[in-house]
Order: sequence, then C-alpha cells, then structure tokens
Amino acid sequence: MLVGLDEIDWSAYEGAYGPATEAPDILRAMADPDPEAASEGRYGFYSSIWHQGSVYPVTVVAVPFLVELATTPGVHEREDLLVTLGMLTDPEQSNGPDLPAVRDAIAARSGALVPQLADADPEVRAGAAYALTRCGPYTLEALRGRWAVESEPVVRAALLLGIAHHEGPACADLLCTAATDEAAPVPAAAALAYAKAGLALPPQTVAAMAAAFAAEEWRTPWAGGGVLDEALERLDAESADALAVALLDGGGAPAGRVRLAGALRSRFRAKRSAPSALMPRLRALLTDPDEKVVSAAVDAALHAGTAASAVADELARIAAGGLAAVPERTDDPFSRSTTGGLAVYPEPANTALTVLVRLGDRRWREPMLAAWAAGCWTSADRLLDDYVPQFDPVALDGVRRRITALLGARVPGNPIIEAVTSLVGWGPDAAPAVPELIAALPAASAAAPLALAAIGPAAHEALPALRRAGDTRAGHAVWRLTGDPGLLVTAAAEMLERVPPHGMDYELKLVADTGPAAVPLVPRLRPMLTGTAERTIPARQAQMAAARVVWAATGDAAAVLPTVEAVLRAGDVSAREAAHLAGDLAPAAAGLRPLLYEALDNRWARVDAAWALWRHGVDPVELVDPLLTDAADPYGGSEAVALLVEMGATTAVPGLTELAERDERVILYGTWDDTVWEDDKLRRELRAAVTALN
Repeated sequence: MLVGLDEIDWSAYEGAYGPATEAPDILRAMADPDPEAASEGRYGFYSSIWHQGSVYPVTVVAVPFLVELATTPGVHEREDLLVTLGMLTDPEQSNGPDLPAVRDAIAARSGALVPQLADADPEVRAGAAYALTRCGPYTLEALRGRWAVESEPVVRAALLLGIAHHEGPACADLLCTAATDEAAPVPAAAALAYAKAGLALPPQTVAAMAAAFAAEEWRTPWAGGGVLDEALERLDAESADALAVALLDGGGAPAGRVRLAGALRSRFRAKRSAPSALMPRLRALLTDPDEKVVSAAVDAALHAGTAASAVADELARIAAGGLAAVPERTDDPFSRSTTGGLAVYPEPANTALTVLVRLGDRRWREPMLAAWAAGCWTSADRLLDDYVPQFDPVALDGVRRRITALLGARVPGNPIIEAVTSLVGWGPDAAPAVPELIAALPAASAAAPLALAAIGPAAHEALPALRRAGDTRAGHAVWRLTGDPGLLVTAAAEMLERVPPHGMDYELKLVADTGPAAVPLVPRLRPMLTGTAERTIPARQAQMAAARVVWAATGDAAAVLPTVEAVLRAGDVSAREAAHLAGDLAPAAAGLRPLLYEALDNRWARVDAAWALWRHGVDPVELVDPLLTDAADPYGGSEAVALLVEMGATTAVPGLTELAERDERVILYGTWDDTVWEDDKLRRELRAAVTALN
C-alpha cells in the first residue's frame, strides 16, 4: 500500500502551510493499524492537505493515495475517507483554484469506488454512493444498479440523493414512491432531494417525511448542516409550511420539534418572507409544554428579526420567568471577561429578553431590572446602546442602581461598561445619572466620558472629575461640553511620548476634531508623514490619523498628500481612511483620482473612494455600479445606500429596488445573532432610499 509515496518530491507542492513536506507522514499515519495514529493522520490531512474546504496543489497529488486508503479493507474510518473524496469534488464543500484538478483526479479513479457499493459495512456503502455521485453523471448506472438490490435504509437514502442529483426533476416518481413506501431515513432523503431539485412536495408525501424527521436526526454530506434545516431552507413556501405543520401535528418525541425549531431558524436566516409566513408555527413551538422545545423556539425567534413582534406576547411571558430557575455562575476566563463573574440570567428567558430589546418592546424593562436586582448579567446588557429603548425614568433609575451595585461589588470588565454605555442614547434625559457616571469614570474610562458628553450642559458638574481623569477620552468630553480643547491636546501630547503612534489612531481622530487647536501636536506627527506606507495595517492607519490631525490643524494639504497617496496604493483596509481624507482634501488631491478609481475595487475602501470621487466632481452615474455592489455586500452595505441618497443618484433606483424587494437576504455574515436584524435594517434603508430618490 502507498507504493511510490517516497518517490514524490513533496516539497514541490504547496499545502495549507507552505511546501507540503509533511504529506507522506500524514498519509502513512492514515494507513496505520493503530486507531489513534490513524486518527492523528486524518487530522493532519484535514489540517494541511485539505484545510477548511480549501484544496491545494498537494491535494491533487494526494488523491491517488486517498483513494487507495478509502478502498482498502482494514484502513480505519474508510467511510469518512469516502465522504472526504466526495467533498473534495463538491463545490459546496471545497474551493480553490486547484479544485478542477482535484475533481479530475478523483473522477479518473472512480472505477475503484464502484466495488465499495457492495461493501459489507453499510456506512462504507453510503459513503461510496456519495463519493461516486460526485465523480460525474456517468456513475448513474452504478447507483441505479445498487438501488435495485440495496436493502439498508441508510444506504438507500444515500443512493436516492445520488440518483436525484443526476436525474433532477425526472426522478420525481421515484422520489414520491420512496417517500411514501420506505423506512426512515429514506423519506427524509426524498424531502431533501425534492428541495435540491426545486420541486414542491406532493401532499401525499409530507406525513411520511415529517415522521422520518421526527424519528431520528439523520446526517448526510449532502446537507451542510441538518437535513431538515437544508430541506426547509430550500423548499418553496407552501411546501415548507406543510412540512412544519406535519411535524407539529404528528406528535412524537420533543426532539422532532426541537429540530423543527432549528430548521425554522435556518429558513428565517435565508429568506426575508419566511419569518412572517411561518410565525404561526413558531408561536406553537413557543407554547409547547416541553422546555427544550421552547428554548429552541426562542432561539429561532432571535433569528426572525423584526417579524418576531408577532410573538412578543409569548416572548414577554418567557422573559419574565427567568428567575424561576437558579441563575448559573460561569467561571471560565472567557465567560468571566464577558459577565464579570456574575450569574447569567437563565435561558430561554435570557434570549427572549434580548429579542424584546431588539424589538423596542417596552416589556424588556421588568425582567431586565429584576435580573439586575438579582445580581445577574443578561445578553441584552450589551444591546442597550445599539437598540436604544424609548426613554423611561423607571429604567433610568434601574441603570443608576445597576452602576452603583456593580461599583460597590467591584465587578470587573464588561458589565459596568455596558451599564454606562446604555445611557449614551438617552442623551440629556440621562442627566440624573451624572453622579453615577462620575463615580464610574475610573472603571469605564472610555464609556463614561461619552455618556457625559451626550448629556450636555447638565453634565457640567462632572468637569472637575473629567479634568482629574486627564486622558484623551475625558479631554474630548471636556471639549464637547465646554469648547476648550486644552485637556485633549495636552493628554494626546503626553500619550505620544509613551505610546507608539500606531496604538493611538482613535485618540488622534479625537484630536483632529479640534482643528487648529491641535497645532502643538504637529511637530510630533509630521515625522509620520514619510510619503511611504508603513509595513503594517495598524501603522498605516496611524499614519492616516496623523495626516488628518496635521491637515485639520494647519490646512497644509501638501504636507499630507504624499502619505495619503502611498497608503491608497497599499490597497487594503487602511486605504479607507486614505480615500476619505483624499475627499476632504478636494480639490488639492485631484491628482489622486486614478488611485481612487482603483480603490473602487477594494471592498474596504469602496464607499469612501466613491465619496471622494464625488467630492472631486465625478458624476454620480459613474459611481452607481460600485456602490450597488457594496450595497449588496453580504457583510452589509448601509453606507453605500446612504451615499447614493446623498449624491441624488436616481439611476440607482432599479438596483436598490431589487435589493430591497428580493426574498433572499442580503446580509449573511457578521455576528451570528445580528445578521437577520441587520438585514431587516438594510431593507428599511433601501426602501427609504428608493422613496427619497424617487
């Protein structure tokens, strides 16, 4: 076995970490009769030869040996190796410029996979069906031949998905018969096959499919996550609702309804229409007698976005019941950094509370204040600055008591910062909390000045404490409250003496707000404007912060332009600040227009580059396409939408309308709990933009 392994110059082939000199040792370990050694070999394969779905030149060279291992009796976990071969040819599972070569190498050896369809181990047969299917449509005959004689349901499910992959809608009759006549998990596989083929579920199949999903959680490489999750996500709206109803009406163990809640969450995250369409099913799960079902349903509600307002009554009831359970204190270092060592408000009340806060439902107040009074931390604590609730004097008193209690107990870390930050959005209405904010200054040295500055003139009694604090954040608050920049400039000068400039980009941005008052800092900052870009991104960002201060203080565009140009040429995230400054420098920076056009291809700098070009007189019509590209970014494009409105770019209306009204979500990535809410927000912004531009 593994003949020829040592004849290959593995150093000539790149893997995940450079020249793949470790590849022969990994492949030998995978063949080791010792199960632990073989397991370490597979770990090495998934780490350096096929890393997180990426294939490399070494993957191509390793394919013949992987096929040999997967088809040799006695090798450990052959079923996993066969699945790996299938995934290596599956564009939903693998990626990289070498993927076509990997697929070709596996397909060329598909003949060795066919006998595995008759292996004594059903898991091997199922893995072989998946791997063989991915080799190409010419394998259909082998799959059909095995279907005619196979008796094991798990293998029949894998074969059915393979046949459906090649035949598509043409195998609808086979899928219908399999769904109604065969044992689980075959009906579940049929549901997934219908969904992947874009076919509606025949009504006569739904009950059997629901029973199969309720009976067991079946895993297959044909679904990236749970099979029910992917089926429900892909099905048409009517079929998805029919399957959800059948799962609810079929009774059975609560585990099936837990899986349904998880599948609803997946569909909510994929389709904008799904939460409203399936809200009656979510409401039924929220009132289920089983606690695990309710907990899973609350998690689904978190991913329903603003449509969750339809079940706010149920969520308020659940949120209010948190203290019926004993809060758990978490002591691991990561949790302590988040909770300060406080007990966490119990689930599912904790998550229900976060949904109420996101919805702006005033029923957040009582459970939140009760949790705080009991000494708990809630996940909603960190949301009150982004999802600012309507001002409420009772809630304000609760925040004040919270700050006092946290300071008295010397709770470290985030809780005090979150409590202080929650006051920023209330602005002057938070004035009664000035004494608590003064007391919190040492523990929340960045957040407390923000809150005091937001309060405005009523926070003047905090000025002595801010001056005693003496840092840049306090100095910026003093400047906002009084117009006196002296403390901010002095604090920045002192900080520049002891902190590397690349650690001060935020502070320098604060100083830039003071304009000519920052002149004393210019001699210290000019040496950073070298006309060449620094080697690291933080250092380049600091260069741009220094350039902004120098320009704001002196108005000397010539002093900063060479460095702005150099950072623009760097073409990474630091180019964003450079592009924006190039816009502020118009018309003096007109020579940078070619670089700004190039920056339209930089996803980090695109919006700022477009704004700068507009400031330099470019017709907004030229900028519509790159800004629409940014508006469609799966990480979010609110800034692009706002700029299109600011420019009056009426030709963007069709593109904005398409993004606003399409059913597939635009924002797919970011913080897991936030993406649906951010997409709902983007949709509101898109619709408002269309109205404004029309």
